[in-house]
Amino acid sequence: MGRSVWVTRVAGALAVAVMCVASAAISRDQAISAQPSGAAYYDAAAAAGAVSIVARATSTGGLDAVSAAATRMGYAVVRRTADPPALELTPPSGTSIKQAVQRFAAVRGVAYAEPAYRIRLADVPAAPLYAKQSAYLAAEHAPEAWDIEKGRARVIVAILDTGVDVTHPDLQGRIWTNPGEIAGNGVDDDGNGCVDDVHGCAFVTEPAAGCAKPASGDVRDDLGHGTFVSGVVAANGITGMVGVARGVTIMPVKVLDCTGGGSSISLAQGILYAVQNGASLLNVSLGGPADSQYILEAVRVARDKYGVLLVAATGNTGGDVAYPARYPEVLAVGAESGTNPGQRASFSGAGPEVDVVAIGQGIVGTVPKGACRTFLVCAPSDDLHAIGDGTSFAAPQVTGLVALMLSRNRYLTPDQIINVVKATADPLPGGEPPGWAGAGRINMLRALTPQYRLGAPGTTRG
Repeated sequence: MGRSVWVTRVAGALAVAVMCVASAAISRDQAISAQPSGAAYYDAAAAAGAVSIVARATSTGGLDAVSAAATRMGYAVVRRTADPPALELTPPSGTSIKQAVQRFAAVRGVAYAEPAYRIRLADVPAAPLYAKQSAYLAAEHAPEAWDIEKGRARVIVAILDTGVDVTHPDLQGRIWTNPGEIAGNGVDDDGNGCVDDVHGCAFVTEPAAGCAKPASGDVRDDLGHGTFVSGVVAANGITGMVGVARGVTIMPVKVLDCTGGGSSISLAQGILYAVQNGASLLNVSLGGPADSQYILEAVRVARDKYGVLLVAATGNTGGDVAYPARYPEVLAVGAESGTNPGQRASFSGAGPEVDVVAIGQGIVGTVPKGACRTFLVCAPSDDLHAIGDGTSFAAPQVTGLVALMLSRNRYLTPDQIINVVKATADPLPGGEPPGWAGAGRINMLRALTPQYRLGAPGTTRG
């Protein structure tokens, strides 16, 4: 079923340019224009735990003179490097890092001074199932990205799917609560058209035979697919697995029944409900071959009126990209093989509409108790987690990335998000069909790193 229910699309990021040292010598004039200043700079240094400074000498031959000056000023020389020539210095007692940088930058023979930042290992969660997630998350540079951002609760990610098990231990603290609704009183307290939607709303009005018709506020997952997708996005990393954006909030919107089927009206209504109730981002791991104007209209309202991006899966037929991923307004996500890196997963929808890909095989997700026995492979000795394949499970990785981006900058527009996600992706081989990977495999670290680029006067700079 991971290959029959689907969704894809996501966006946005920033990248840093790194300059190599061409020679050991540098003039003071060359360095002075780049001299850092401002409170934010030193706040960042303090947050990184800086306790020493780096004094970059203008030449290797000048190191002795700089070292002597440091000693006279009461600085201790911790380390000396010849290429490029520099000293790591500990300031005397009572001298702050900011004062040390500013004072030493004025020393003769010093091109510039800056805090000596502390570095550490990239974040590696202690979640029991992380070992099974580590390979694909490492390929997408998630652990390094988590050192920058893990997600913030104010970012609300709507999961339009089969519902969500809001009692799952890995989703505790991650589920949206409607502040305007009173549970169980049978009344639409906030007047949003959904009764008792304490944790979300259901729009399944004509379920398939054998499936229960849910009440409007009943978002229970009677298949497991939506819960799986939710875990990929935001599992809390405490009891079982870790989501890409473990600190964000999940809004369950049930648009599919117990067979994974639904209608265009249900999906469109679910989209509008989500954005009208505060969703920051939409994940749609589903799709179909039909071009629905109704869905497109809802997508455009979400994007143009509310500034909310929809990320969708390209589909699991191995053929053309499905709708709604096929719409240019949507961030379309295909699947890369997990067993043959750099190649398309055989089931992944492909075409010029694909924006980016994420690995879509061997993905770990959360499921309601016992649901993994229905359509997914249970994780070892565990019936609350499953392992599955599909663009359904590639898309929420991209959604998680976008959620991290929005956690860093809530003002990113859908276009900016898409541009960053694509611009920072790692290109993949052409393969068959050509262009199957769009801009390439997502790179979460690069997408979260500020990118400074020049543009013509009057153009927007990301």
